[in-house]
Amino acid sequence: MLEISPSISDAEWRVMHEIWASEPVTSSEIVVRIQENANWASGTIKTLLHRLVQKNVLEFQRKGNRYLYRSKYSETECVDQASGQMLHTVFKGRPVPMLEYLVKSARLSGVEVEKLKDLLAELQKDLPLAGSSKVRT
Repeated sequence: MLEISPSISDAEWRVMHEIWASEPVTSSEIVVRIQENANWASGTIKTLLHRLVQKNVLEFQRKGNRYLYRSKYSETECVDQASGQMLHTVFKGRPVPMLEYLVKSARLSGVEVEKLKDLLAELQKDLPLAGSSKVRT
């Protein structure tokens, strides 16, 4: 499993989502996008960028008087790391209680429930029959 250490804070996740949306991206572009939805000072956002560089999650390239930021990890890699950390830390490595919690605490639509049912049905097709070494086909 990918280890991003120390882990990404909630505020840093907000910055990372803006970077993943259109990287490479300048610090000015990130500031504008975040300030559209949050009342964060420019200095706060630039501090978060600096921390992400220190954590080795971001890299930057200087272009004249601008900094161009790019993620060193894909969004999927970071989500995998964070969810794995939650699974092992909060749920002691037990996926069923974690999934039960997530499903029960989310406000799922009927369409989302159907998608989950379809996913479980698809996964179940590949599981061996109970008490048998045969795989379902």
